[in-house]
Amino acid sequence: MSVTTEGRDSVGQEESDLLTIRPLGAGQEVGRSCIMLEFKNKKIMLDCGIHPGLSGMDALPYTDMIEADEIDLLFLTHFHLDHCGALPWFLEKTTFKGRVFMTPATKAIYRWLLSDYIKVSNISTDELLYTEKDLEKSMDKIETINFHQEMDVGGVKFTAYNAGHVLGAAMFLIEIAGVKILYTGDFSRVEDRHLMAAEIPPVTPDVLISESTYGIHVHEKRELRETRFTSKVHDTVTRGGRCLIP
Repeated sequence: MSVTTEGRDSVGQEESDLLTIRPLGAGQEVGRSCIMLEFKNKKIMLDCGIHPGLSGMDALPYTDMIEADEIDLLFLTHFHLDHCGALPWFLEKTTFKGRVFMTPATKAIYRWLLSDYIKVSNISTDELLYTEKDLEKSMDKIETINFHQEMDVGGVKFTAYNAGHVLGAAMFLIEIAGVKILYTGDFSRVEDRHLMAAEIPPVTPDVLISESTYGIHVHEKRELRETRFTSKVHDTVTRGGRCLIP
């Protein structure tokens, strides 16, 4: 889809004045989140995940629709595979030479989670997307950004805000030529025992790109889930059983 920037008529409009949003994954599907933004000759990738129900090259975003070496920035919201699982492949197996940003916690857990994914893939499929060595090399290319830290790279301003959901999860507010785009990734507005609720950035974005997997689902209250869980654990232990908690 394309969005015309405010205050411009279509007559005499340059192509770079159109904000183009192109899902390379997670468009009318769950998994392989990956969205391309193009505006004012800047190209930005948002997340780079794999499809959890597929394997090998079939699990990747549709990166054949873009030129990897033309991408300026890549923002990764959190460490779940459907948002980050294709990143080592994209950094090590394509011509991408832009800059990659995520929060420090996301980078740390990304390393261990994908190492486990590689081990599982070694067992379950013959078509490995990347190796442990590729994962290690990708770590050197990842830069970190703290929550509320404002950065400017080549005229693209961006800030990370807390998204709740999991440790280190961020939403990114991106500004190009005065146009503000907020990309949420997965977020949670409910505070729990170890994470704060997602923040509401103190600005009004011109464009909002939001995760909507559970957009119409009403979650059970945390207190009810905790009670049910602890009751099951108590009943199991009382009967002499054992509880395995992943």
